[in-house]
Amino acid sequence: MRSYELKDIEREDVSKTRAEGLAKVHRDSKKDPFPDIPPSLLSASDITRYVRATGLIGPFHLGGEKSRLKKASYEGRIGSCAFTFPDGSNKLENVLDSGNSDHSLLVKANSIVFVECDLDFRLPRNIALRFNLQIVHVHRGLLLGTGPLVDPGYWGKLCIPLHNLTDKDYEIPRHEGLIWVEFTKTTSDDDEGRVPLEEEQGEHWDISVFIRKAARQFNKSGPMIGIQSSIPSTAIQAETKAKEAASDASIAAAESSEAKKAAEAVRASIRNYGVGGALAAIVAVVSIWASFWFGNRTDIAAMVSRIDVLQTSMAVYKSQGGENLGPNAAQTEKLLKSVEALGFQVEQLKMENSYLRTQLSELKGK
Repeated sequence: MRSYELKDIEREDVSKTRAEGLAKVHRDSKKDPFPDIPPSLLSASDITRYVRATGLIGPFHLGGEKSRLKKASYEGRIGSCAFTFPDGSNKLENVLDSGNSDHSLLVKANSIVFVECDLDFRLPRNIALRFNLQIVHVHRGLLLGTGPLVDPGYWGKLCIPLHNLTDKDYEIPRHEGLIWVEFTKTTSDDDEGRVPLEEEQGEHWDISVFIRKAARQFNKSGPMIGIQSSIPSTAIQAETKAKEAASDASIAAAESSEAKKAAEAVRASIRNYGVGGALAAIVAVVSIWASFWFGNRTDIAAMVSRIDVLQTSMAVYKSQGGENLGPNAAQTEKLLKSVEALGFQVEQLKMENSYLRTQLSELKGK
């Protein structure tokens, strides 16, 4: 009964203070306390042994219904701070109430938040780590760069950039897991290669230093550039373009309506009065249609060729029969078909504009 209770109650096996003391003793030692453990991904029992001997991480908990220790990884949760660059600014802001352990982290829709892990890491000279976002958060739309490697010898906190790719705010309780950390024992304790960030600062407990460095890009003395998601600004631009397109579509629809009316008038004039009586109407519809076409289509050459054909046809008809070609049924019918084709093109443009307006309405509704 006693073992059952211990298994289901989470207990602190190594405190932060204890881990720090162990790490300081072991820091400059080249002696591996467990030479029997081969260079590989550490299992749960191996992680426990190294934490107890070297202060690898702190605090370190065992037991509980949802144990932080898995077969080959350990759970990291949200620490005491989380930073953003709010409202398009270049000012870093902590959005987490560090004094309230029950305070959840809110990752706003389409935003980036830089989160501190709750664990202190003091890696021995022969152990590296990787961390990844827990899969439940990935499935819910959060993104984290995959598999970052932290080299042996690193002392400090992990800075975890979270990107909420969804259009909904996402809340993470601080007692829930955020990342899984895995540890790998290297093939040797090599003196080659530099210790991570050692030339800048020996220990790294303030993640805001990392964020400010990134925000200044490669100019250490330059101003910070707010690191934010591009989605909100892109959405605003899309909305502006959508409104402009809706206005253009409305104008195009009105012009196409006028073009259709003019085409119908030409058709009636040809049937009733011949080409001569309808010449002015033909010129009018060509002018309207050309205006509509140039404002809404890119294939200008096709429009010019159609206008040229109509103008040539009218010139030939006038030279052959003057002002009265009504009796010439064949030529009149040929011109009539040309104008009917023109009306059909206008109808197609109206349908395209109607479809565009529908799409824009759906976009505004989202």
